[in-house]
Amino acid sequence: MFTIAMVNQKGGSGKSTLAECLAVAACLDDKAAAILDMDPQGSAYKWSRRRQESNPPVESVTPANFADQWERLKDAGADLVIFDTPARLSDHTTGPVELADLVIIPTKTTIKDLERVKASYDLVTKIADTPTFILINQARPQGDRADQSVEFLSSMDFIVCPHSFGYRVAYEDADTTGQTPQETDSRGKAAAEIASVYQFTIKELKKLNKKGVNHA
Repeated sequence: MFTIAMVNQKGGSGKSTLAECLAVAACLDDKAAAILDMDPQGSAYKWSRRRQESNPPVESVTPANFADQWERLKDAGADLVIFDTPARLSDHTTGPVELADLVIIPTKTTIKDLERVKASYDLVTKIADTPTFILINQARPQGDRADQSVEFLSSMDFIVCPHSFGYRVAYEDADTTGQTPQETDSRGKAAAEIASVYQFTIKELKKLNKKGVNHA
């Protein structure tokens, strides 16, 4: 079983949306995926309540029980567990990062968001030596802001996903029914973005096997 932790100190970065999209993409790829929602706001959990599908399951967990729920999913044969963590790096984040095989830090392209990436990354590395990459989220189709953001982050030696999530109404529309664009518009641009990010994520996880990382 592989475990991913979505982390960012700054609120509104898109952690929940990314967790939901990757979990659904995994299910469409015939993988048993689940989300453990550590955020007290419960965005991913509320999203699951709007769904008519039972997969992926989403559970609201706390610092007191997240490890038990993670163990239960592992024992049940889950292929992928995704932790959605709150903005503040606290007990709600430390535990998931320690369990994670991979950390993803989503960020928007504003300078305020980009400046917070390093702070989030530095705090993650203080918790554990977990492979981490950055994902550009809500990239505007006009201009070269996304390319500039990738260049800025790469200059600090961060691994940046070569694919991004665009600023598209498809994400908002799908969210109203507890779905993702891969389910509501499978041939749309948003669905293609999700598929690309998912494939990159799977490739990064497979690298762990090649390096002999002992994932749980």
